[in-house]
Amino acid sequence: MKNDRSLGDRLRIRETIERYFFGVDSKDREVLVSCFSSDAEAEYHCTTSEHKIVVGGERIGNEIFASCSRFTCSTHCIANLTLEIAGDSAEANTYAIANVVFGGNMPIRGLRYQDRLSRTPQGWRIDRRRHTPMWQTEAAALPPKLF
Repeated sequence: MKNDRSLGDRLRIRETIERYFFGVDSKDREVLVSCFSSDAEAEYHCTTSEHKIVVGGERIGNEIFASCSRFTCSTHCIANLTLEIAGDSAEANTYAIANVVFGGNMPIRGLRYQDRLSRTPQGWRIDRRRHTPMWQTEAAALPPKLF
């Protein structure tokens, strides 16, 4: 059975990952930057032609903000998450579904995030992220209405 500190750390790490998705979906630059350590490194779109590496928490947050600002709207949902905590460091493996409205289209992606996090005085922060799209489909984006 996990002890209280371990359970608290698990909750705070999950909150960091959820805060990241909230920052993307709400297009909030400050929230995005707050998820990363100042010297973080992120590798995005692994296995695709858009593959890139970004270094620095502020730069990562700014690039994600610029990217998500192009969307009409988005919703990211965690499908499942595993955590391994060792003292002040953690490894998180998150599968998520991203629903993105982009003009009249809605790409839907299955994503994998492999994160290394560390405990800081401000809370848990992502030090290293690997973002890998696993699959994608598209649908027409329709305006919301009651059925």
